[in-house]
Amino acid sequence: MANIQKRTTKDGKTSYRIRVYAGEAQDGKKVMKSTTYCPTEGMTARQIEKAVQKAAMDFERQVQQGGLVADSMTVDELLAKWFKEYAEPQLKPHTVNDYRKLVPRISAALGHIKLSKLRPGHIMQFYTQLQKPGIRLDGKYQAKPGFVSVYPKGKRKALVDAAGVAERTVARIWAGECTSLQTAQKLAQAARVPFSKAFENVSRNEKLSGNSARHYHRLLSSVFNTAVRWQLLQENPCARVDPPKVETPEVQYLDESGIAKLLAALPDAPTQYSVLVQLALFTGCRRGELCGLRWSDIDLPAGLLAVNRTLEPVDGKGLLFSTPKTKKSCRVIKLDENAVQLLRDYQQWQLRERLRIGSKWARKVRILGKTVDNDLLFTKWDGQPIDPNSVTSWFPRFLREHDLPPVRFHSLRHSNAALLIAAHVPVTTVAGRLGHAQVSTTTNIYAGFIRSSDARAADALGEAFARILQTETG
Repeated sequence: MANIQKRTTKDGKTSYRIRVYAGEAQDGKKVMKSTTYCPTEGMTARQIEKAVQKAAMDFERQVQQGGLVADSMTVDELLAKWFKEYAEPQLKPHTVNDYRKLVPRISAALGHIKLSKLRPGHIMQFYTQLQKPGIRLDGKYQAKPGFVSVYPKGKRKALVDAAGVAERTVARIWAGECTSLQTAQKLAQAARVPFSKAFENVSRNEKLSGNSARHYHRLLSSVFNTAVRWQLLQENPCARVDPPKVETPEVQYLDESGIAKLLAALPDAPTQYSVLVQLALFTGCRRGELCGLRWSDIDLPAGLLAVNRTLEPVDGKGLLFSTPKTKKSCRVIKLDENAVQLLRDYQQWQLRERLRIGSKWARKVRILGKTVDNDLLFTKWDGQPIDPNSVTSWFPRFLREHDLPPVRFHSLRHSNAALLIAAHVPVTTVAGRLGHAQVSTTTNIYAGFIRSSDARAADALGEAFARILQTETG
């Protein structure tokens, strides 16, 4: 039986606190859940009495069905619980890391709302806000000349050490390159200079893309679905909201001419990066898959490369090896003779480097919770793993320096797919080599390539029939 307590505030407003028995805790203490009913202005005493009784009955039924939480739990508290009890134990570290980056905006907009008060309208309003101009947090910041002049090349060491920012990064910023808000804040704080005097926001007044906004929808849907399973919510409010529209971006890739120019420029690149780029073109592997490769994954006599793990940077934890994106991402890729010879030459180069470095070379690495002999393909000078983010930041600089088309490192994967499709390789084979979980993923991403290839096939068939008909009439 629900307990109903009438309460009147100093300004004369009346509310009713409804408390219901919800079982016993592990220590044997009674668990009570409560809610508050506030009558609508203008209701008669009889109407209020009926409404309160109905609210009490509904609340008691919902509690008995396990469908409500205490009024005090907020979205922020649910997020904390979800990360601790669901995400961290079950999801990949880099996935959890990416999700945590979305929390600040969610917390600012929804964090204070109690789960019992959360409605689809709150979610809709949040999605609308996400796509307004100026919402981006990944703005670009440029060091002001006055700040740069205080720290010429010979006097930057103390600033670099205090800020915890790589010296090469600072050198690029001092040369005029833009940086992130986080890095700019570190440098300004280390120099004990007001941020506004050290850096200038040179970002355009951009909004989040539909693709970026969709990430928030995925996270919230997952959190609220879990809350429903935990019987903290009766239903997922995201289920009643249309997710942000996704714009299909044009796939960036290098054509045969662009690939030839890139390959011609690679002798100027560090050996590890040169081989990494070529292997990306040969295999279509993702950057994390390439950085996670070991020599034990490669059978050079058979020309086979096995993708068994990925290497990803995780905030606060450094570089972590984990299992690939999906089950289909674990795959074996056949290498052609060019790729095999590239790896044979690179293996000999790496052995010479290990001998040259001597005892400073890292003999062991920790992979998937085990310490093993270091046989990583791609390493820094001392044998430590290469940070995939370093590859991502190096690649566009290299392209600019050599007047090459401005594509992303991931575009090498698209370039590999484009070459395969142009060669009329079956889409199922392309999907398998790329590690897509479903063939539909391949057809969706590369629909334009497939249509172009199909059009060329139709033209070739038409020419063949024309020759046949000409032969018959002749």
